[in-house]
Amino acid sequence: MRSWLRMFSSVAAMGLLVVACAPVEDTEPADTAAGDDEEETTEAEEEAREADPSATFRFGDPVGPSRFDPHLSTIGQDIRHFAPVYDRLVHLSPDGDPIPGLASSFEYSDDGLEFQMELEQGVTFHDGEPFDAEAVAANIERGQTLEGSSVAADLAVIEEVEVVDEHEVIFHLAEPNAMLPGMLSHRAGAMVSPGAFDNDDLDIMPVGAGMYEVTEHRPDDTIVYERYDDYWDEEVVGADRFELQILPDDAARFNALRTGDVDLAFLTGRQVSEAEGAGLIVESDTALHYLVLYLNRSHEALEDPQVRQAMNHAIDRDAIVESVLFGYGEASVQPFPEGYWAHNPDYPGDYYEFDPDRARELLEEAGYGDGFEFEMLVTALGTYEQTGEAVQNMLDEIGITANITMVEPAQTADVYYAQQDGDALTSQWGGRPDPSMTIELQFTGEGFANPGRHTTDEMGELHNEALTTIDFDERQEVIHRNVEHIVEQAFQVPISHEHGVYGMTDEVVGFETLVTGQPNFRTLGLAPE
Repeated sequence: MRSWLRMFSSVAAMGLLVVACAPVEDTEPADTAAGDDEEETTEAEEEAREADPSATFRFGDPVGPSRFDPHLSTIGQDIRHFAPVYDRLVHLSPDGDPIPGLASSFEYSDDGLEFQMELEQGVTFHDGEPFDAEAVAANIERGQTLEGSSVAADLAVIEEVEVVDEHEVIFHLAEPNAMLPGMLSHRAGAMVSPGAFDNDDLDIMPVGAGMYEVTEHRPDDTIVYERYDDYWDEEVVGADRFELQILPDDAARFNALRTGDVDLAFLTGRQVSEAEGAGLIVESDTALHYLVLYLNRSHEALEDPQVRQAMNHAIDRDAIVESVLFGYGEASVQPFPEGYWAHNPDYPGDYYEFDPDRARELLEEAGYGDGFEFEMLVTALGTYEQTGEAVQNMLDEIGITANITMVEPAQTADVYYAQQDGDALTSQWGGRPDPSMTIELQFTGEGFANPGRHTTDEMGELHNEALTTIDFDERQEVIHRNVEHIVEQAFQVPISHEHGVYGMTDEVVGFETLVTGQPNFRTLGLAPE
């Protein structure tokens, strides 16, 4: 189990403040200022240094990217496809600490209204264009103004990007924003070559400054990444080539791993025993993604908190964890897993206990004693299909009819979030590096992942308070109140924090996962033959 205690952004209390992370206990935050960013070498990094730099690494993934333009990307899971090709301004340590990426250091001013970054020098994009302060400013402006941008809300707090010189920028903020480092480690901080902004094929052939460049992309089939020879970070050792094979079918993905057609693959809990019996290595860990029934709360019935509470009481979470996930998950009623600093311990997984009688009482009180029906989209992957059917049957027991419509995995977010089709969705929330990102996107009035844009005044006030609270202990208390409101209002029906399960051959070295659930491609490789 990963150490969740290191997963938060902390800011010092005086002068120019250096963004860092620290344990919940009373310890000093780690310094990421220029000259102080040497990181402790992990076991995975040691292993990765023994990897064959000429190897071809093959990875079996159930879903491909929604698109390769990070400013238009619509699903959180896209970050694992972006990470090899798009370096971000901020990177993440395996435990979730924001650490230097394309920015060698980053600091808040003492009033929290300026965020200064020193940039790595000698960096080029895959098209040969230089990465510099002007490129950063251009990316932020594009993310804020591009029609259909999925990161515009994240970046709205940045009022101006001041180009101090070629390798220094200052973000002038409308108000203090504690989630900025985490946000810039995700899609909003992915740097695209300005020369490629108008490329007609940017959604298919990305142009970043990462350790790999995409040389072939067959959507919903295969993506080929090849090492970028001029990559700026000479310490990173991985494979010469990555082949990402899109294999939505669970059995096909497992068979590809067992027969050696891929070296690493996502597995389901159902496949663990068979994988271990076949001599494969299985690794699993809790990450920030979770299985959930999203609700479009602008639907006539779903706008009523009692109806939503009834739906929460109707779901037997433990049964789904055992029958669908084969025990590889924990029942949950909130967005954050137990042990993570944003988790509110007052709301354990059985807070909405499985109680169909109580669910029927709540429906009666809300005026829906005869039930109602709605359209429930379901991502067309095995785990979500099985979960959707289980949810459908459980809701039927209390008189609610969920009519299932299957949606292709890579199109799910476009259909539900952007087009706002369907009244609900059974799928997975992809983890975000900072809890306020999850809260903003799903529960505020401007959240991209909140179709219908339903919220409450209290939700907006709590979210804004969390953003503008820099002190960690104070911010944790506010985030816990955010979670309290989300759960009490039953904004959605969380089901389980799944364990990410990976199977791999014994030739894989340097395997580790980040808190957002994806492999750390900066350490991943194959042992020499």
